[in-house]
Amino acid sequence: MGDNFLEFAKTGLQKARQMGADHAELFVVRNRALEVEIKDDSLDQIKQSESQGVGLRVIKGNRQGFSFSSDFRSSALDKMVSQAITNSSYNDEEPALRFAQRSARYPKLDLFDEDMGNHSLEEKIDLARDAAEYAMNYDERVQRIERSGYEEGDVEMWLANSNGVALHQQGNYCGLFCLAIGEKEGEQQSGYGMHSCIALRELSAEKAGRMAGRRAVQQLGASPVESGVMDLVLEPLITAQILGIISSCFSGEAVLKNKSFLAGKTGQLVASPELTLIDDGTLPNRLGSGEFDGEGTAMQRTVLLENGILKQYLYDCLSAEKAGTVSTGNGMRGSYKGTPHIGTSNYYLQAGEQTPEQLIGAVERGIYVTEILGAHTANPVSGDFSFGASGILIEHGKFSRPVRGITIAGNFQQLLQKVCGVGNDLVFYGSQGAPTIRIAEISVSGT
Repeated sequence: MGDNFLEFAKTGLQKARQMGADHAELFVVRNRALEVEIKDDSLDQIKQSESQGVGLRVIKGNRQGFSFSSDFRSSALDKMVSQAITNSSYNDEEPALRFAQRSARYPKLDLFDEDMGNHSLEEKIDLARDAAEYAMNYDERVQRIERSGYEEGDVEMWLANSNGVALHQQGNYCGLFCLAIGEKEGEQQSGYGMHSCIALRELSAEKAGRMAGRRAVQQLGASPVESGVMDLVLEPLITAQILGIISSCFSGEAVLKNKSFLAGKTGQLVASPELTLIDDGTLPNRLGSGEFDGEGTAMQRTVLLENGILKQYLYDCLSAEKAGTVSTGNGMRGSYKGTPHIGTSNYYLQAGEQTPEQLIGAVERGIYVTEILGAHTANPVSGDFSFGASGILIEHGKFSRPVRGITIAGNFQQLLQKVCGVGNDLVFYGSQGAPTIRIAEISVSGT
């Protein structure tokens, strides 16, 4: 597409207006991806793919219409415009519909690693093998590696609308994964490890492999624990998963529809003063960063919780207009085949000052949680949750034995308020980040 995009966009926007649209927006994406997978120490598959396409949104009479195509010929553009306008007639009127205005300032970010293309396929396959080797060497109980792999991709996008917005950005990513199997006395457990980043030079086979090895053996010999009220210490991955579950509660759309337990609580203390939660699409070298969102609004740093006080919600253009505010740059698009929706960028809990060892050492009896099950059943409106969980029993400030078959139940509003310690070990998993946290007096069901 390259330099031809501006001409393509100009033509598309003109055709939309000529055919009756009040406003129009073109969103073009070009993707390239590589996936390598190794099974049982043998190269199992190599997948390479490329795709590109354009999504068109129009507003006609306060109704939105959408269509998309992978065909960039003039005749296909005519058909796409016609289809989008026709589709608008089937939607309800929405007076708050707006396309983005050009932001006064866009962040300048370098999110593309040119060096990635200078490394051979063999080198990338070797990285996947290295991850498997690190997992095998982690512990003698790691018996085999079910699979390991390497993946990379780059994404280039252009966006233009009838408000004069014309933007371009490019980024890439790479990642390693490993699935290890641990065994002891006939019992087997699996452990998954991963590491991802933007620059290939920062990709760590050791991090991915050791994570898989550790998770493969830490639950061997686990058994239930007696029911009771006890403290929980969540490892960073579990903290990130919990925060991911409640991310939808910060959606301006959910708040407007009263489908969030945080609705109407701006300025109130809704969580422990230990918690500061941030969404920041401007962080350097992070997978969730960008110069603009899927609507053309500049990415920004938004503090959601500050010392437990609810400061802000996340908005796209539509929800912001309805709420009488401005977009926070969180109108996200996963593909040219869909319209924008509110989503997070780099969403993370700010690190605290205590080490994980200090958090664990402060627990007389509790659980170090390493896995949760059934997260999808949580209710973001009421905040109620009930998870299956496994982890390690903590007794007198030290790890005792692995436990599983337990259930953790409660309400997110109460859980957030009961956080009594935040670790200094912030880790990002993709675009979500979290440290270890300690939560006081949570109901745990076991035997």
